[in-house]
Amino acid sequence: MKYGKRILTIAFAMFLLAGAFVASSSAQGRVVVRRIQSRPVVVRRVYYRDPFWRTRYWGSPYWGYSGFYDPYWESPYLRYMDQKYYLQSRVQGNRRELQKHLQKYRADGYISPKEQRELDDDYRDVQRSTQRLNQFNRNY
Repeated sequence: MKYGKRILTIAFAMFLLAGAFVASSSAQGRVVVRRIQSRPVVVRRVYYRDPFWRTRYWGSPYWGYSGFYDPYWESPYLRYMDQKYYLQSRVQGNRRELQKHLQKYRADGYISPKEQRELDDDYRDVQRSTQRLNQFNRNY
């Protein structure tokens, strides 16, 4: 114990000296130029909740979220009904929009090319949403 304080003081001084050398080294003063490179990002849009997310993630995809008070967390029936309601309401909304546009555009008796393009887009939306609903009903 007689030399313990001296050994610790010398070790601490060597530690401080090594830190000073590292901080004052010439490599720290060099400027590194990094170029920002933009890369394409692929986004996968999912129109319904994925029932198999637990196999791909550790725990929840929403970190810190507790499903204790959420009835949709564990109930596959409620999740199914929620998805079905969402898809049905989407079909109804698209049909309602199509009917509104048809009534508006047929009021004057002439459908312009721009109006026809919008109607074609509305027909396409109704067809796609109906296909999604039918595919969902086939899967269950």
